Amino acid sequence: MILALHPALRADWLVLRRTGWAASAVLGTPALLLACCVAIACGDLYGGYGWCLAAGALLALGGSHAIAHARMLGTIERWRFGWCGALPTARGAMTWTLSVLTTAVLIVSLAFIIALLLAVSWHAPHHADLPYALAGMGLGVIIGTAIALVRVSRASVGRVAHADGIREPLLVLPWLNDRRLPHLVDWQRRAALVKWRRGGSFVLAAVVLAGVPDGPSIPVVVALVLLVLAWAWLAVVMRASADSTRAVMDLLGATPLDVHCARAASLRYPFVAALCALVPMIAGTLLTGRGIVALAWVACALAVSVWPLFRMLRVTTRPEPPV
Repeated sequence: MILALHPALRADWLVLRRTGWAASAVLGTPALLLACCVAIACGDLYGGYGWCLAAGALLALGGSHAIAHARMLGTIERWRFGWCGALPTARGAMTWTLSVLTTAVLIVSLAFIIALLLAVSWHAPHHADLPYALAGMGLGVIIGTAIALVRVSRASVGRVAHADGIREPLLVLPWLNDRRLPHLVDWQRRAALVKWRRGGSFVLAAVVLAGVPDGPSIPVVVALVLLVLAWAWLAVVMRASADSTRAVMDLLGATPLDVHCARAASLRYPFVAALCALVPMIAGTLLTGRGIVALAWVACALAVSVWPLFRMLRVTTRPEPPV
């Protein structure tokens, strides 16, 4: 007997239809990951570097696991403690619905990978390596997503409270707080800590180490790890800051809150985090001895920061009341 889908799925679909712009945020990160995997594989298709296929497959494995694990945890939390949390559901309906959604997303992702690889390898000199690229990336996405599904399914069985991770920061920095909105920066820091300690970002460093060709010097490897970790940490901080700012503005929406003060307070922690991320970036640039590395890192940092910053600016802008 086939189980019925979880009723919260329809509620999520209605919310997505009413906020159509959110579809780009939902689909943008997986599409960007797959595009990066295909771009790395082009190093073999056009340059003959076989290690690029392994790097692309490892990135697909680690990235798909990190994205799927975070999305599934968020979905379970929303379904269990959201508006539909009190609805009577059949036993196993949540796991069954997640499995169906995961299978559908896997099919779409594999079709997207196949289409991209066919497009970029049409006139590639090493077109014969296309089957290996398809197999490596396809298996990476399937295995990474399957592991995430198994982890989330096992963790959600019999759990009555949501374990959201350790929220205590290593260093207490009271000078970061804004007196006009004193708890916003603390909320952003703790949300960033939870997202970072949930794991997933460390996979990027492992991918870099596995994708480095044979024979590099130790300083180059250390520099690459520093650059990737700084970039990944900044991306986590920016997303967590945007989510926390949105939650604060929703909670204080009915209060006479000065949006200009809220905007200044919401941008304080991301600005400090960006300055802190520049330290390992500078160290990595000095270790490699190439200034182009700094420009590439800044471009990647801007790419992951533009959308969260836009969200923070948008949510701290209230429409003027009608006259």
